[in-house]
Amino acid sequence: MRLRDKVAIITGSSRGLGAAIAEAYAKEWADVVVTYNTSKDEAFKVAESVSSKLVVHLDVRDRETIKEAFKKSYETFGKIDILVNNAGINRPADFDKQTEEEWNEVIDVNLTGVFRCCQEVLPYISDGGKIINIGSLSGEYGGPRTPSYAVAKMGMMALTHNLARFLGPRNICVNTLSPGVIANEFTEKTMAPHVKEMAMSLLLIKRFATYDDMVGAAVFLASDESNYITAQTISVNGGAWVR
Repeated sequence: MRLRDKVAIITGSSRGLGAAIAEAYAKEWADVVVTYNTSKDEAFKVAESVSSKLVVHLDVRDRETIKEAFKKSYETFGKIDILVNNAGINRPADFDKQTEEEWNEVIDVNLTGVFRCCQEVLPYISDGGKIINIGSLSGEYGGPRTPSYAVAKMGMMALTHNLARFLGPRNICVNTLSPGVIANEFTEKTMAPHVKEMAMSLLLIKRFATYDDMVGAAVFLASDESNYITAQTISVNGGAWVR
């Protein structure tokens, strides 16, 4: 019950890691706001599984939907304690094949979208609250086939530091949770065999991660146990290192 009486809003929580974090927070007795962009039906299924009182549309590319989502959350619960910036996309490509359109799309969602959400939550988030930005191992070492994604996630880490400094006087902790490679449908579809082999070679624990491997850190960073941790990148990546 580490999140009892806490209100958490998680972007992109209709599926994947966002849904897993929503379920983990609900198990710790948080009130969870489930958000979606296109996957409305999936969002309501997640909401049912976590007994959520509120499901809202939130497109991180559209500031008006962000404003409305936070406003509805505040009107429903009277506060927001935790924001998890999880929504993201990827357009894998080698550097010389990445199009400008793909680059702009990934940066807009994965970096500028986080900037928008962090700005718009400021009037609503409680002093002493938590902002958790979901990064990536890709942002820590630059790829290998995701130039736009890697740059967006590295930029998110810098944004985390900047925002932690800005919100320190309000005792709001801002951190990045940086997962390693997660075994999921997207990984299976987009990672070529030689890329998987390279990624596995970086790991000290010789398997790709599961969502369950991630949620413990997400709960910890949202809880009062992490009240003196801010401006940090917490890497949950099986000990990945770059040779």
